[in-house]
Amino acid sequence: MSGDMGILESLLAGLRTVSGSFPDTRRGEIDYPMADVTMAAFSVFFMQSESFLGYQKRLERGQNDSNCRTLFGIAKIPTDNHIRMLLDGVVPDSLQPCFDQALETLAEQDGSRDFQRLGDRLLVALDGTEYFLSQKISCPSCLKRERSSGKTEYYHALLGALW
Repeated sequence: MSGDMGILESLLAGLRTVSGSFPDTRRGEIDYPMADVTMAAFSVFFMQSESFLGYQKRLERGQNDSNCRTLFGIAKIPTDNHIRMLLDGVVPDSLQPCFDQALETLAEQDGSRDFQRLGDRLLVALDGTEYFLSQKISCPSCLKRERSSGKTEYYHALLGALW
């Protein structure tokens, strides 16, 4: 196995561990562990496809396996609604241990050396995206904008960093 896959597997394991400790207010039988829900949400950004989970469900039905299972260790693929319902209440600071672990892993394995510039500074590429938009549905965490047409839009946005 290449060193890069070792780093990737370590980083994904860190995300799975951290997300397994996210608060979960569900009672009774639980179909989707919080770690699987988080990994499913992450997989969409990792694979850069808005229909990734739907495609994975089709793969699972047709071939009894999917990238969700093989790459991300997801036992059962949750629906988009489950993901939103369960992760909307998670405070973003809950992911800080995962970022700390990712930076530590990259430093230990010299994975960030090629991206260091101006001494010890790390070159980081940022990319933003909107992943929810509605004129009718909103939540307390929604961003809001007024269009010139007078319509109000509620949306969620994500800023991602790559190095």
